Amino acid sequence: MTTAQEIMTRATTTVQAEDSVKDVGKILLQSGHHSIPVVNVAGHLVGMIGERDLIDANREIHLPTMLTILDGLIPLGGMHEYEDELRKATAVTAAQLATTKVVTAGPEESVDAVAEKLLRKEVHALPIVDTAGKLLGIITRSDILQYLLKS
Repeated sequence: MTTAQEIMTRATTTVQAEDSVKDVGKILLQSGHHSIPVVNVAGHLVGMIGERDLIDANREIHLPTMLTILDGLIPLGGMHEYEDELRKATAVTAAQLATTKVVTAGPEESVDAVAEKLLRKEVHALPIVDTAGKLLGIITRSDILQYLLKS
């Protein structure tokens, strides 16, 4: 069984949690990837920032439609989406913009398990972390395809 650590990219391009959103955009464009891991000074994964996050950070905020019933306001469409838009629009640092609920894999997980996570969660890249949360590498959909074509 081939494991994640055997096909992952170890020299992963990352951004630091305190990097500015503008710098993150430049680094992401230069890397040629769809998303990039955000790490703290100890190298632990803090979150991921994707192209969509950066685009969302520069869009206009759409206020939720409210319905008034008995002097109470009920948001239509959900407040979570509005709160997320507001968080992204006001983000100054990578840590503030990053998605923190990141799907990850361990270095000993099988390539099949990693591929399943990539497809089910509809992400382009999966950080590989140790049990303490330290970033070891990353596997992208392209890495999976390259592995499959070699087999």
